[in-house]
Amino acid sequence: MKLLFAGLMTALILTSAALAGGPDKITDLQTALDTAKKDGKMLFVLYGREACSNCQALRTYIDKKDLRLSSTKFVIAEVNCDDPATSSLFRSTFQVEGSTLPFVAVASAEGKQLAARSGYGTVKDFESLLKDAAKAARN
Repeated sequence: MKLLFAGLMTALILTSAALAGGPDKITDLQTALDTAKKDGKMLFVLYGREACSNCQALRTYIDKKDLRLSSTKFVIAEVNCDDPATSSLFRSTFQVEGSTLPFVAVASAEGKQLAARSGYGTVKDFESLLKDAAKAARN
């Protein structure tokens, strides 16, 4: 009985932890591009670093679901700008104006950039980015 109770408690704790966070994120840009294409979903890329406060703010919006990125519509990639291979692939794939992290790009399932922005933003700013991407996808 104790083993059954302990097993149930472990399952409950793991389930609660999984539900508490935001959607799954991919940390390899090529994998994210391939997954978006395979699944026919748009791609949301946060290109930044762990120590960046602007990047942390965006992560919080996503994790707390203030910025709604449905896993049925988006593949979410959170990639490290300090990795040379990632940086090269990001810069050859996306064109983001600005010089402040994070760089955020939204792309079609085929990897075509639909919208992008740089730097700190509010939830409304990122919602606007998503609306711009949706509009571009329709055109």
